[in-house]
Amino acid sequence: MAHLTVASSENAVIKLFEGIRDNFSVDQSDSADFGPFTAGYEVAFHLEGGDVDLQSDNSIVVSELDIKWDKLRVFAGIDIPELCIGGFCIIPNPFGGCLVRAPRICIFDDDPDIGIDLNLNGLLTSEISLAAKPVLKYHVNPARPPAMNWLDAEDAGLANHWQLFIDPEWVDIDVFDWSDIVGDLLEDALDNAIDGLLFFLPGWAKDLIRAILGPVIDLVRAILDIGDDIDEWLSDLLGVSLGLFDLILTLVADHFAKQYPLLEIEDPFPVIPYQAGLIPVKLPIETLAVTITDDEMILTADVGDTL
Repeated sequence: MAHLTVASSENAVIKLFEGIRDNFSVDQSDSADFGPFTAGYEVAFHLEGGDVDLQSDNSIVVSELDIKWDKLRVFAGIDIPELCIGGFCIIPNPFGGCLVRAPRICIFDDDPDIGIDLNLNGLLTSEISLAAKPVLKYHVNPARPPAMNWLDAEDAGLANHWQLFIDPEWVDIDVFDWSDIVGDLLEDALDNAIDGLLFFLPGWAKDLIRAILGPVIDLVRAILDIGDDIDEWLSDLLGVSLGLFDLILTLVADHFAKQYPLLEIEDPFPVIPYQAGLIPVKLPIETLAVTITDDEMILTADVGDTL
């Protein structure tokens, strides 16, 4: 039989979870080269909400944990094959060659030719769900010298701790709400970028070149490999090509499983503090176990001799 038993209600566990949830934040950027185009992202986000449910199988299920995007920017550089217009002969020379030629204009001769910058902040809603098991670890304070006893460690604030983490068995992200306006943003960005390439031409010349070039936006969509669904393309770009969603899952799992414990218990555990020159009384915790039921989390401990 354990020497000590302490039970925490589900509401208490929820409050502990909210504490470690609120310590989570990410500010990350990355980019990659995909041949005819490069792409990347800049993101910053934190977590809010989340329904915490204790399970009788000794696990904790968290659902509807919201990803709040403080920044979500996607950018792409597109290399379009060079296109030249004009240069044809207007007045041929009867003795050979050409007397007058139409002006020749070449565009898309840079690399990249077009830069697209999409600010998607506020246009994407995401949620995370996870199921986790409680894991106990003994943390030896790395700043504590090996020969330091518990009393000196108490004075120096270098005590060791038992730490209770929740280690996710699975984590799932649901990117479920791309706003319809995202497609319009991309189309407008492409159109504006093409206008930027032709900035030096008068309006009538731009219209003429557009008529000659035909559906240049369709060409750009083909280079980017955008199908009929722009939302699906963005999801694939961020989630598959750039690996953003896998990164989020890894960061969330590591945060709960390794970085921020749900609970810390000082070892030896303080029972009576310093009093009028007397040393404190503390209980060394030799073993610690945790069990989760439908409505509470139970900690049991075996203690050694009172210090």
